[in-house]
Amino acid sequence: MEPIDSSSIVRIVFHPATGNGKALMRAREVAAALKEHGIGFELVDTSIAEGSEIPALPNSYRALIIVGGDGLIHRMIPQMIHSTVPVGIMPAGSGNDFWRMAGHRHRDQSLEKIINYCVAGAATTSVDVIQLEFEQIADQSPKYAIGAISWGAEARINAAANALPRQLGSFRYILGLLLTVPKLKGFHTTIQCGSYRFDGAALVASIANIRSLGGGIKLFPQADFSDGKLELSLVQGSRLMPVLPLVPKILVGANHRRKVSHVLSQAQIRTQEDCYADGEFVGTGNFGVKVLPGAIKLIC
Repeated sequence: MEPIDSSSIVRIVFHPATGNGKALMRAREVAAALKEHGIGFELVDTSIAEGSEIPALPNSYRALIIVGGDGLIHRMIPQMIHSTVPVGIMPAGSGNDFWRMAGHRHRDQSLEKIINYCVAGAATTSVDVIQLEFEQIADQSPKYAIGAISWGAEARINAAANALPRQLGSFRYILGLLLTVPKLKGFHTTIQCGSYRFDGAALVASIANIRSLGGGIKLFPQADFSDGKLELSLVQGSRLMPVLPLVPKILVGANHRRKVSHVLSQAQIRTQEDCYADGEFVGTGNFGVKVLPGAIKLIC
């Protein structure tokens, strides 16, 4: 491993309101630990800088530390995939599902890993990114996801959860589910991946690179964010009532009689539904999806 350039800087990105102020506190915690070891840093407050205004990430920087949750990580993907700078995650969001994939038990473990890397260097894990391209969006630039994409019912649950107060944390997803269930109905979708094809009615459809959504609900127990593959999980059917008894199995990613699953690296999706990526709205209608293998180097 090449020695780390002692003149390089660590960029710490955060939103001060995230986690009821936890992000600001933890960003300062990272900065203080770096200062103690004589490592330069810069703090980037995303409540001031919009995504397009955040300066490009120089490859000479030692690390990029994101203090927040899945939403902020999602926002930073365009910078991360165009840089070779390793990324560290300090959890401070309501879900933190991507952070869970790193296998850390507590934020103190994440801080220790980050500081150890910045001081002495260490191996990193290459993490895949999901790229989406929509047919019906005027802006043809790709969209990205680091964790999961959903369309149909799952997207409606995300929308309902996003409308709830952030202070509710991961409980927002459960409330979003409860608020959405009475309105859920099937939708038609087609998924084409090589010789594999699904064409029919679905209630829930997601493609994931991580094991959990909604703050730890393990919908995709086999997902691996570093294997160059994605996991499709779909609940087929046009009516809600026959599926309700299966909800406990659906929420833990277990097999059931209406589950459709497939491992893929790219696919074409035909739908008229909204699509959400990492809990954020990204587009409506038909789209293509593919894996960008090892696009990010993660400190874990």
